[in-house]
Amino acid sequence: MTLIDRGPSRDTTFRTSLRAGVWSVTKNNVFYGDYLSHNQAIRSACYGARAVEATGGQARVLAGDEVIAHRDLVLAP
Repeated sequence: MTLIDRGPSRDTTFRTSLRAGVWSVTKNNVFYGDYLSHNQAIRSACYGARAVEATGGQARVLAGDEVIAHRDLVLAP
């Protein structure tokens, strides 16, 4: 049996949400990371989205229903 490398998922969604005081990020509805601040969560999701795009995929970052412009986002540390 030969496995064929499919490469990255062509459409990836990163989503941030606040639960019990912790900001969570999912990638295609699968756990990606927990963060103590909203900025950390958004920054991580944007980094992940840019990594997906760098390998030929398409990505978007959502904060609730709001689409975040992840290519241009600059947040204070």
